[in-house]
Amino acid sequence: MAKKQTFGDKTSKKGGSDFKVAKVVYSVKSEKTDAWKFMEKSIRIPNGENDQKVVDAFIGKATK
Repeated sequence: MAKKQTFGDKTSKKGGSDFKVAKVVYSVKSEKTDAWKFMEKSIRIPNGENDQKVVDAFIGKATK
């Protein structure tokens, strides 16, 4: 017979992760059609880092 599993058992992980994941949605202007496109990407934020600085750095690289 299968073991009964609670929601707490499912969410608790052995060991901790060393990063957080954030979904970033940003707009980019298309060179061909001159229209705005929305891009989305999941990025990893290392523990101990400032979330806003990591997101701003990613958007700065992605929009160039």
